Amino acid sequence: MAKNAIQFLIFDEDELSATLIENYLKDVKFPFVIHKFTGFDKSKIKNDDLSYKFVFINITKHNLDILDDISISSTNAKNIFFMMSPEPTTDLYIKVLRAGAKEFLRKPLAKENFIAAIENNFREEMVRDEKGKKRGAKIIAVTSLEKNCGKTFSVINIASELAYIIKDRVLLMDFNENLNNVTFALDIDQKHDTNYFIDNITEENAGTMLPSVYKYKDLPLYIMSSCMYKSQKNKILTADNFQNFLDIVKRYFRYIIIDVNNDIERTTKTIFGNTDMIFYMITPNIAANSRNKNHIDVNFDKKKFRIILNKYRDKDESRIGEIENILGREIFYKIPLNLSVTIGSGTKGRTIREINANSDIARKYNQLAKYIISRV
Repeated sequence: MAKNAIQFLIFDEDELSATLIENYLKDVKFPFVIHKFTGFDKSKIKNDDLSYKFVFINITKHNLDILDDISISSTNAKNIFFMMSPEPTTDLYIKVLRAGAKEFLRKPLAKENFIAAIENNFREEMVRDEKGKKRGAKIIAVTSLEKNCGKTFSVINIASELAYIIKDRVLLMDFNENLNNVTFALDIDQKHDTNYFIDNITEENAGTMLPSVYKYKDLPLYIMSSCMYKSQKNKILTADNFQNFLDIVKRYFRYIIIDVNNDIERTTKTIFGNTDMIFYMITPNIAANSRNKNHIDVNFDKKKFRIILNKYRDKDESRIGEIENILGREIFYKIPLNLSVTIGSGTKGRTIREINANSDIARKYNQLAKYIISRV
């Protein structure tokens, strides 16, 4: 057996599960060994050799006694249980999680769900074990006081370019309360909004809940729609429960990009306090930038802070100095105005890469994403 190889134990009378798992593991980059069994045998999950065991068990309403054995064995941190069922009912789901299973997967196993489950638990357990700390996503917030400055458009294209370049999971969170700007712009519909995850996610069920986050096409880009607390009675989003949510979620993504509204209150400050970088969107509008100055001076950490001039045209170059004097800060980055690509993106509900990857504006977002990767 290879040193530090992860053992995959598959307990299922249906040979299809083992066949699918063998095929799905062909592209992974860690050593593993597969053991196949038709019936469950708790003696096989004893961890005398201290190696990691990923245990896949077919569970139905007819073999629930297995959960008693799992409950005992799951106290060993190196036994990681994945339950499988062709009919994963809510009642069965609750019993499985209470027994200590990390994931509950529908049969036949879909490759995307299987790989996500393995990666979630591989990163959570193996990375923490080897480096002594948990991996956490880098967090970028994008905000502005100015309306119609292209903030949400920029958030979408920064996040999509990051996902395109790194080929790893990026979470885009829409925090424009009650507006759903991101989902509207991309013409997508989601079953759960952000507050659903904030209310329900825990350390124990994160690996099962997060796969239900909306995935954008073939990119590893995941989107949480706008938080709707203000429209729901008795719903109060606090800085504490958002912090708890963020502490859990950031261990499952490489980057988290947050579209933040302009209301500076405790929860918004919690977001900014957790960020690695803050992009503040402005336009060449002189009057708007006079209002932006006070907003910037009072609320933001200068070390994390970057000003992005959006909707920039060549004729605006003569105004750059005046804008920087008003703000008392230098403009970090300029994104050109390209109406044909922008309108095409908005009307078709697509990213600019999908509209025209070779356009000047697409190249600028790609360069900005590469800057983030190099610096954060």
